Amino acid sequence: METNSLKIMKTLSKLNACLLGLLTLVLLTACEEPQDPQPPNTDPPEQIISVGQAKEMFDSYSDRRVPIIKRFEEMEDTTQAFNPTRFGEYDYQTVKQYMDFIESEAALADVEIGGLRFYLTNYPASSTFSDGTEVQYPRQNSFVLVPTTAVNGVQKGFITRTTPDGGRTIVLIEDLVQEQQQNFRQQNGAKDTGLNTKGSDKGQLVTIVGAKPRLLFINPLSGAPAVMQEGGDDVSLLLNESNLRPPPPNPDTDFD
Repeated sequence: METNSLKIMKTLSKLNACLLGLLTLVLLTACEEPQDPQPPNTDPPEQIISVGQAKEMFDSYSDRRVPIIKRFEEMEDTTQAFNPTRFGEYDYQTVKQYMDFIESEAALADVEIGGLRFYLTNYPASSTFSDGTEVQYPRQNSFVLVPTTAVNGVQKGFITRTTPDGGRTIVLIEDLVQEQQQNFRQQNGAKDTGLNTKGSDKGQLVTIVGAKPRLLFINPLSGAPAVMQEGGDDVSLLLNESNLRPPPPNPDTDFD
């Protein structure tokens, strides 16, 4: 039969073991690296410029381009004042959605996006495009974003086209435009063929309603030619429709 002294010693031994375990846990926790609740900042890209440089560029555009554009447009239409575009913007979620979308399409087509090309554009002096779509900002300058991929070592703008198995193949924009021009020359005019045409520095750009160009494309990864699948739908990867901002009566841009 255990004596009271022996029971007390066993109890103290268990208590010491518990205290030692608790102390060890506290020490290990204290030695852990503190967790930063915010993700770490990555290194900025080399293309980052200072606010001062951006201000100089903004002012140069104000002095060297805005008056010319304004004078030209007001000569074209003398009935109203014209305020040239100063910027366009997208909300951040739209930009993220666009990046996710083009990356998904590129993955389906098994190509890698090499860059984003910003084409400077101008809305037609019309209420509608040649396909009947409303022109949101007639005569205003704008821009179009085009993803590119490497083809024989050169970055080329592209869209994708669906395939019967649910995949994608790429369509080079320059090939699409050339095919449209070739179709126009072969058809010899829009009135007799039902073609949609619009003016271009290189002649007439043509869209055959409901038709798909039949082109030979090169897989930019393997270099092997691939005949396009017929019946696939083109998937545009070109982003536009930004919120354009001409200067208001009281300047309120970031650089004014």
